[in-house]
Amino acid sequence: MPALKGIAVYAQSPSYTSVEGDSLIEAVKHEALAFDPDGRKRYYHPRIFRRRSDDNGRSWVDEPDLHTETPADLDGQQRHVPMHFLDEASDRLVSIFSTFEVDTNEFIFQGGSRIQRTYRLWYEVSTDGGGTWSLPRQIVDCREGYDETRWAPGIVFGANGAMADLSKPVVLHDGSFVLGLTVSSGPEDTGSDGEGSWKVGHMRARLCDDHSLRVTFGELVEVSSTIAGSGCCEPATTMLTGDRLLTTMRCQGTEDGRLFSSRQCVISQDGGSTWGEPQPLRYDDGAEVYVPASYSSFMRSSVTGKTYLFANILPKPVLHQMPRYPLVMAELDTERGCVLRNSLTVIQDLPEGAPAERRYSNWGSYEERGTGNIILTMPEQPKSHDFTAMTRPDEFTADCYRWRVAV
Repeated sequence: MPALKGIAVYAQSPSYTSVEGDSLIEAVKHEALAFDPDGRKRYYHPRIFRRRSDDNGRSWVDEPDLHTETPADLDGQQRHVPMHFLDEASDRLVSIFSTFEVDTNEFIFQGGSRIQRTYRLWYEVSTDGGGTWSLPRQIVDCREGYDETRWAPGIVFGANGAMADLSKPVVLHDGSFVLGLTVSSGPEDTGSDGEGSWKVGHMRARLCDDHSLRVTFGELVEVSSTIAGSGCCEPATTMLTGDRLLTTMRCQGTEDGRLFSSRQCVISQDGGSTWGEPQPLRYDDGAEVYVPASYSSFMRSSVTGKTYLFANILPKPVLHQMPRYPLVMAELDTERGCVLRNSLTVIQDLPEGAPAERRYSNWGSYEERGTGNIILTMPEQPKSHDFTAMTRPDEFTADCYRWRVAV
């Protein structure tokens, strides 16, 4: 997907729109670069919208329900990229998204900022394959004592918040689904790196006959300051054998070199209500899997019956969020919850001449009908200049590509 000048294009959260056919829907995010008067770089989203393909991803058309974000210099409520999930049991499409209130005086990742304290979750439902959508409804725990302000255990609007990342929901044997969430800190909790102390939550939901979601939230997962400098975020969840769930979480290292970045894992025996103690993601030989603080995802192949992890897997530990290459695919042992070392396959490494800060991250993914191939979508960003070397907004330009992985 070619980009406009100064825009990095992300194609995320793709989903087939019904249990049969070749129609797909995905969210597109335009990201741009601005410079504050003090010279600080600020990233913002001039446009977020949906687009559709009716020929199995070969061509795409923009959907009319655009969600245009305000310019970088205006306040107001902002809407994150929508996550799409096909409820196959009822052949209905669900969209879940986050909103937050912008305050241009605060950096979005500043610890305990007002932005983080206004994250809320919403959902829409489509009964016609994404052609039309119900009005957005706020996600609120269905149990007694919760409302639009205190909308989940440990989450109160204005004190802290929770947002949906890019990870896909996991469908349980009873037809309900579990979605991992990033939970922000309150104003008093900034973490050791000054960027907030994050937690992970999980919502378990069932789509009802009246198109409402019946939702309950499990306990919050915390990673201590002896493991990560700013807690845990960006969960990726998958099914293990039986009824067990595994969630891996992004954990940032510390500036002083005391802690390396990692992906910590927790296991649930009860469908996401409670979770065990965090442990590092490991290989089948017991060694830790080294990663930067970056996105990862799981996918179970209907062709091989195996579950695969996609991540920036490194040969040695690092302190920060880089490098985000190579992009690696590996098989997960769903009995033991570990990565099979001899299955590591590099999908994309850093090409010769590419900027050293190139990131292969924040992709969308789906299994292609008819072939069983795994499709990954992401921009080659940065395209020509390292982020630290950019001096003009137009240097932020980056096209979005599709990677086809045959299994």
